[in-house]
Amino acid sequence: ALGDQHFVVNFKEKDGTNKIITSRPNMITNDASKAVPGCNLVIFCVPAFAHEGYFKAIAPYLEPNAVIVGLPSQPGFQFQCCDLLGIGGKTAAIVSFESLPWACRIGTFGRMVQVLGPKDTLACSIIMRGCRPLFPILPTIQYVIGKEPLLTEADNYLAINLLADANVHPPMMYGTWRDWDGQPLGEKPLFYQGLNDLCADLLDKVSTELCQVAQAIEQQYPEMDMKGVIHLFDWYKLNYKESIEDMSTLQMAMKTNS
Repeated sequence: ALGDQHFVVNFKEKDGTNKIITSRPNMITNDASKAVPGCNLVIFCVPAFAHEGYFKAIAPYLEPNAVIVGLPSQPGFQFQCCDLLGIGGKTAAIVSFESLPWACRIGTFGRMVQVLGPKDTLACSIIMRGCRPLFPILPTIQYVIGKEPLLTEADNYLAINLLADANVHPPMMYGTWRDWDGQPLGEKPLFYQGLNDLCADLLDKVSTELCQVAQAIEQQYPEMDMKGVIHLFDWYKLNYKESIEDMSTLQMAMKTNS
């Protein structure tokens, strides 16, 4: 799709201005044997359902002491890494991010994308597994992503897996489509901006339960610091404090997050 053109990123800054970034990938291929050898940093930015296929594809060519990044990882990313990456992956560090660093929209497939704005902060867990990386892991990923969001390291991977943001979509999808009669809609429904009362209530309950699970883990295993597991409403206030117009409730925070 790119042809001889450059890839264009229209990046919306927090002050409302737009920055146009043009670049061209060094390689575009579906052949892992060409892309993976020599790579010390591999970043997964595909949906979770595609992780397994990519893990299996890169496993034969992965070199020792590589750093594997899930951006985002979603629950289970670490376990798939350990299970599927083969001999080369046994010394790979696993970096699991809680969410995406920004919201994106496709302008022209394969040629242009719009970045609607970065989060303020983004947490990750790092499992070293005996890895001896050739570079400082978090500063290097920060350099790749840019100055925002500010990347931080969580206390452990369980905290990343239990963060409510990783469990947002199922309650929202259920609450949105529970009473759908199967007939076509007159217009495309909004997702976050169209959050209804039922979705908001389900999100609150799921998030509260996840926080309770984290507290129970820490009570039974005091060495596990689970303070990083916070309610979804608190997560929104932490990560989108500059872009939310109405902070009165979780529902309004999600609906007015621009």
